[in-house]
Amino acid sequence: MRGIRLSLQHPDALIVQLRALVRAAALGPVKIMLPMVTVPEELAAASRVLDQAVAEVAASGAAAPRPPLGIMVEVPAAALAIDLFDADFFSIGSNDLTQYMTAAGRDNAAVAGLADPLNRAVLRLVERIVADCGAMRREVSLCGDVGGDPAVIPHLLRAGLRSVSVPPAALGRTKAAIAAVDLGRPCGGGSE
Repeated sequence: MRGIRLSLQHPDALIVQLRALVRAAALGPVKIMLPMVTVPEELAAASRVLDQAVAEVAASGAAAPRPPLGIMVEVPAAALAIDLFDADFFSIGSNDLTQYMTAAGRDNAAVAGLADPLNRAVLRLVERIVADCGAMRREVSLCGDVGGDPAVIPHLLRAGLRSVSVPPAALGRTKAAIAAVDLGRPCGGGSE
């Protein structure tokens, strides 16, 4: 019970958070990303609460722009039916998506080795998500540990990803890894 599931169980807390984000959006760019979304109804419910937050802030006399509302794509059910989600943008949550695709928790040493972001099924799903988002003309990015992993970056780029988020400490090596990728050559042995 976490992410959007928890938020929708506590709408009084969710509306306070969304009102604050609406107020912040009047001062600069804000995007709202919902975690752990599994079914379109969760996004629709959160969207209705966001509409309510916008209306309440506007009723107070303050500027109330509606920030773009997106989802983390970290649950295979959402990833495989992404076209059913009316989100403004998508971000692939690589850590959880890999864990759920491989049925292997990173925090369980007995199976952690199976939680491999280079697992072919995981990479195929990333490729499908990127293609589906492209067909919908929606922004897609990736967050999580693999976005800054030089061994995984070539695979992500070949899957069509063009936006990753990384911690500041990984920025230099991530830029270098991206610059070294030759998209005309397949991943595999040898240097990129």
